[in-house]
Amino acid sequence: MKHLALLAVLAFAFGMMSVASEKVAALDGTSWKIDVQPDAMAKEKGEKDYKEVITFADGWVTMNEGQKVGFASSPYEVAKSGDQDWTFKTEQESASTGQSVWTGTIHEKNIEGKLIMTKDGGAVLTYTFKGNKLD
Repeated sequence: MKHLALLAVLAFAFGMMSVASEKVAALDGTSWKIDVQPDAMAKEKGEKDYKEVITFADGWVTMNEGQKVGFASSPYEVAKSGDQDWTFKTEQESASTGQSVWTGTIHEKNIEGKLIMTKDGGAVLTYTFKGNKLD
């Protein structure tokens, strides 16, 4: 009886892993060109608008400009939101810059969201972003 219960738990766990990887696969293989804009407080601290390319691949996300300041690719979480929308979140760290948390929503060929960056030294900067899927 214990073996049967163990098999049921393992079957459920493998089934959940399969569902999770299907969700991540929904964004894998896509790239997005975005405009990133600091909010008023971040602008007061000298932050400027910039362009970024976000790429989802194999359960990881890469920000091209982020890599230039030490942010490595990171795993991401994704969830279906409504009939056609997906939401995602990823957290990245840079030894030279600090930490960043990206959250966003994808609707068809459009993406938008928020970036919160905590710089070394404790300054918290907030940005919004919008863009389109690269074909």
